Order: sequence, then C-alpha cells, then structure tokens
Amino acid sequence: MAVSDKAVEFLENSLDTGRPVPGQSLTNSPEQPYKWEQPPEFVNTNEATTYVFGLLTEPETTSNLLMSVMNGVGIIDLASIVLYSGFLEGKWNPDLMTLLMEPTMYMIMALAEKADIEYQMESGESEQPIEMSPDKEINMLKGGISELDNMKKQATQQVNEKVVPQNIQEMIEETELSPSLLEKVKSKPSSSLLGKGE
Repeated sequence: MAVSDKAVEFLENSLDTGRPVPGQSLTNSPEQPYKWEQPPEFVNTNEATTYVFGLLTEPETTSNLLMSVMNGVGIIDLASIVLYSGFLEGKWNPDLMTLLMEPTMYMIMALAEKADIEYQMESGESEQPIEMSPDKEINMLKGGISELDNMKKQATQQVNEKVVPQNIQEMIEETELSPSLLEKVKSKPSSSLLGKGE
C-alpha cells in the first residue's frame, strides 16, 4: 500500500506544529499507563469524602479556596476543580467524582459561611446592582427583601447537607480558621502602660 503525498504532508505538518499524530495516545506503553487508566485509589464514597475534607481543610488549600470564593469564583467551579484534579491523580473514577460533587460543594459552602464570606453557586451569578431611587431602595430594605438574600436562600436549598456524613459535619463545625494576615487585629489597651507614667 502506497502512502500518498497528502498523508506524508499531513504527518510532517502535524509533527512541525506539535500536534499529536492521530492514534498516538493508543501507543503508550502498557507498563506506564496514565493515573486515570489504573484502578482508582478510592471506591467508597465515605472514604473519598473524608479524603476531600482533609484536602479542603489543609491551611494553604483553605486560604486559597476562601480567597477564590471572596473573589467571586463559584462554588460549583471550585468543587469541579478539586474533584477533576483528584481524577487526574487517580484518586477516583468519573462515577465517584460525580457522586462527590454535592458533598464537596457543601463543604466549601460551609467553610465560606464559617469565614463569613458570601458565596455564589456559579461564577458571574450576581449581577450589578440595579440603580433605583433612594425612596424605592428604602422601601425595599424596609420590606426585608433583597435579591441577593433570595439567591443565597435558593442556592442553599439546592444543596442537601445530608449527603455529607455526620462525622464530616462535626469536623467542619470544629474547624478553626486562622485569621488572614491582612486582617486588622483588634488590640486591647495594655493596662501596664496606663498607670506607670506617674
């Protein structure tokens, strides 16, 4: 079978541009499979949920997550990133990754609430505030109805906390978040300095 000039030209162009040759992924050595081509590390939802909780509560991870939430990144996006990274590392298969989505979202929401950070389920969910007359704004505040409060209530109603095991919920409640290094520290006046000047 003769190889046409077009096929040779296509292969040369593919190699020059760095694109993989068609079928190249099928030529990897069976002795060195990708992590996701091997059996996953976790097959039990509870064990994987405990692992994800441990991962999310590492100090560096927690601060990065909360910084992202504060900057408007959605809870769904953050949970997807955490879980997809675990899939690429061979921690779980796609089916378990799907089952872990809701508990992971709940854990991130709980950490954000514990840090008093308002969150949104999807990035770009909150719109710019609607400009209105001061009288209308006062009436809206007096009525106690706020568009953001409604959105938050809807978002929290969509995620069921029962999907997170009780022991993880207790660990979330017990988790202490260290204050940010940029946070203003409230200092009490020292009593030793007040009375010694005389």
